[in-house]
Amino acid sequence: MGSLITALRQHKEKIILLIMGLFMLLAPYSVYGVYQKLTPVLPTSVFVTFLTAGVLFLLFLVHFKERKQLHPLGIEQKVYLSAIYIPGIVAIFAAFFNLTVMLSVHYVDYMTQAMPNRIINLTLFLMVFYFFFKFMSILSKETLLSISKWYLYGVMLITAIGIWQFLHFMFGYPMVDLNTRSFVHSVESNVLFNFRLTSITDEPSYLVPYLIDAMIIGLMIYASKMRYFILIFIPCLFVLIFSFSVSGYANLALLIGALMVIFLTTKVENKKKILKITLLLLIPIAIFMVVQWDFVLRMLEPITGRFDTLFDIHRHSRLYMLVMPLFWLFDFSWVNSVFGFGPGSYWFLAQTKFLHHQGPLSVTSNNIFIDLLFEHGIFGSLAIMLMFLFVAYRLFKVRNEHKYFLYSLILWIHLTITSMYRSDFVSPRFWAIVIIIFIFVELGKREKGMRSLTLKKLE
Repeated sequence: MGSLITALRQHKEKIILLIMGLFMLLAPYSVYGVYQKLTPVLPTSVFVTFLTAGVLFLLFLVHFKERKQLHPLGIEQKVYLSAIYIPGIVAIFAAFFNLTVMLSVHYVDYMTQAMPNRIINLTLFLMVFYFFFKFMSILSKETLLSISKWYLYGVMLITAIGIWQFLHFMFGYPMVDLNTRSFVHSVESNVLFNFRLTSITDEPSYLVPYLIDAMIIGLMIYASKMRYFILIFIPCLFVLIFSFSVSGYANLALLIGALMVIFLTTKVENKKKILKITLLLLIPIAIFMVVQWDFVLRMLEPITGRFDTLFDIHRHSRLYMLVMPLFWLFDFSWVNSVFGFGPGSYWFLAQTKFLHHQGPLSVTSNNIFIDLLFEHGIFGSLAIMLMFLFVAYRLFKVRNEHKYFLYSLILWIHLTITSMYRSDFVSPRFWAIVIIIFIFVELGKREKGMRSLTLKKLE
């Protein structure tokens, strides 16, 4: 036992790199059904999170026994945790009150099945987040960047599978049947491409957040921009284009719009040169679109062909699951309206509400703000919205101080966008991105000698 404790003390940083690297590497695969069934009893992603939390907790106990000072959490990290966990705790008490009012067997099932699972998952992610950032001061810049790189490596493997999937559909390259929704649907006319790239994910909208994650993180990590362009940007953009994901295209468009605002309001070296190069690259694309307009329309038919049903709540299941909880929130008492039906209670809707043209609802609306509006009530929904705005504001204020802050802001905006269409905030990907954002913030503070994001220097 003594030798184990000694080893933990001596190799603390290496152990953290190993366990957090594993967590980051495997985070993108939580959307793959086969991966989730690799471990018995628990889904694989939960097992990996449990393992990560357990190792970090063990290191925390050893460190605490040595009575060494730990790294304090920043104000942004405290606000982030408070916005999720304080309304969540209140929602648990509200759920027990709701139990006396609703008299529903399905709600009892939720209380005994879904809510305990949600509480366990939230507890594990809290442990991973809290203990990792308490060790921040003993981790070198190289270690922190390496942890971020492992997430990038995981995404690039998914991207490579997506490219192979394209070769399979176009040229018949042999490939294992991944049983994903790679077929084009909700389109009445003939299309130029009758497939959508999904890689190992169930459908394209699961895939595209990872692709854009990689494009942003890779730009920060790769010193050689040419290498980044060839190895990261082009492959990810290629797979994203042929995913024909409406939400993915919208995500990219919104992010580009945000980037334009940030670019015009931020001190950037060679700003005029970058603008000229961008315009020169856009000119041939614009000319091609004008000359080959019919080809472009046929190519984008998997996107444009879905516009007829995209905003019809009776024909578009995702829109139905976004809008109707706004009404169901007020079904019973003011307590559940203000404080929610309880953590993970969207599961209750999946047992009691049905789509007009299909079966029951999913266990999530895939929108963090709608999910938390129903689960944590108006109080929790306001808390999460204010948290996103607060962190964005803090990062925007210091965007000119260092590139780490600038890329943290871009990644935070991207996370906000993805949280509106394909986000489970109790998933490895969500927490991995938040951790990477705060890693970049920490590195920026170190480079500038700042205690916090208030522009105060260390004395």
